[in-house]
Amino acid sequence: MAGARSVQIGIMGAGPAAVATACGLRRLGHDVSLIGVSGNAAIEGISGRTLSLLRQWGLAAAADSVCGPGERLGGWAGRDLTGNGEYVVDRAQFDRALLSDAASKGVTILSDRVIGCGYDGARWRVLTRHASIDCRVLIDARGRRACRAALKGPDLIAVCQRFRTPQAAEVLTRIEAVPQGWCWLAASRGMSWLQVVSSPEAPSLRLGLERHLGDFLAAAPKMAAALSAATPEGTPLARAATASVSVRQDVPGALGAGDAVLALDPLSGQGMYEALRSATVAVAAAHSVLSGADWDSVARFVRERACDLWRRRSESAALFYEQQAQHTPSAFWLRSAAAYTACRGGDRSARAGEPRIERRPVLNGSLIELRRVVVTARSPRGVWQVDAVDLAELVDFLRAAHTTNVEHAAQYLRRPPAAVAHAMQWLREHGLPGPAAGMAPETTPA
Repeated sequence: MAGARSVQIGIMGAGPAAVATACGLRRLGHDVSLIGVSGNAAIEGISGRTLSLLRQWGLAAAADSVCGPGERLGGWAGRDLTGNGEYVVDRAQFDRALLSDAASKGVTILSDRVIGCGYDGARWRVLTRHASIDCRVLIDARGRRACRAALKGPDLIAVCQRFRTPQAAEVLTRIEAVPQGWCWLAASRGMSWLQVVSSPEAPSLRLGLERHLGDFLAAAPKMAAALSAATPEGTPLARAATASVSVRQDVPGALGAGDAVLALDPLSGQGMYEALRSATVAVAAAHSVLSGADWDSVARFVRERACDLWRRRSESAALFYEQQAQHTPSAFWLRSAAAYTACRGGDRSARAGEPRIERRPVLNGSLIELRRVVVTARSPRGVWQVDAVDLAELVDFLRAAHTTNVEHAAQYLRRPPAAVAHAMQWLREHGLPGPAAGMAPETTPA
């Protein structure tokens, strides 16, 4: 094995979260190595806002490889789906474009499989098949397999098959629910991708993946008709599809991004979008650590952000699964809906209903910093600013001046009156009428 090389930041992974994080950190001047290989042969659907995020991160080659938008077909809970079109991504081509984007930003790319990593109390060491890399900060962006689940949704498995069509098909996606689960189809450039999602305990899985796919298509005639002239390419593959969140940051300098932190139910269709959004947090967390920030504050921000997003995404998933369970009250839908319903509620403080000011970590540009925030029942993580108005300072003024005069507050805070009026409206909407009435004393939780 070659001698160890040393970098500031090592990122394990080669997908969207890994590359966006690497490019964001290079933009801040950090020495970054991307460590991993991509073997993703899937075809995926993404939204227009995901495509916009790719371009915002400067991932032009990856964005240019996306096809569409195409027609979005199917039904849910007995209703035909209508809405915006969906873009289609061939991950093999897309991931190659991602690495091209990373290289163009000055990211060092080590295309090798990670076989282990460890921490000696000061630095991380990543071992691959052919090299060793030492780094001060290590970010795991290797997807679901890296997620040490603290919370999870119903156990799900996705079985997928790639197809070749006799002529270049139009770009489209289709979704259809059946009693034993649901299936999703994407078509683009003469290729199609079928994904069926079920419980790992589905009886047809014991008979083989081909039989499992056949049973789904038999229950989904429109999906079967769309594939009637297609030829399977390669063999089916199975992969975990359980939604999960990892909130452990045990060792200073160990961070995560993408599905390694929050893996969504594939039904959401927002996996890549959230992976790219998570890169913003990973970039700020790594930059903060290297800038001397307190690790506990950084870890707390990452943890609370992941838990809050998990709660909101679980509530959304519960709604969709409950709708389908009412229409198709089979064992799969009833169990899955019940599992997501049990996830509702999240990690709210026992005092979340009492408005108060606390010092909590917030995202300030590219840094995570401790700031005074207003905590309410509707915003249990706390809010620092509204329209660039510091809410805690506004509350201080309201308490001291005993007035809600916008012009006076704007002069005190040196902010435009319209922005201060917006911030005051936020306070009223969150249960703070009058001069910040009803607020608990300021606290600094451990």
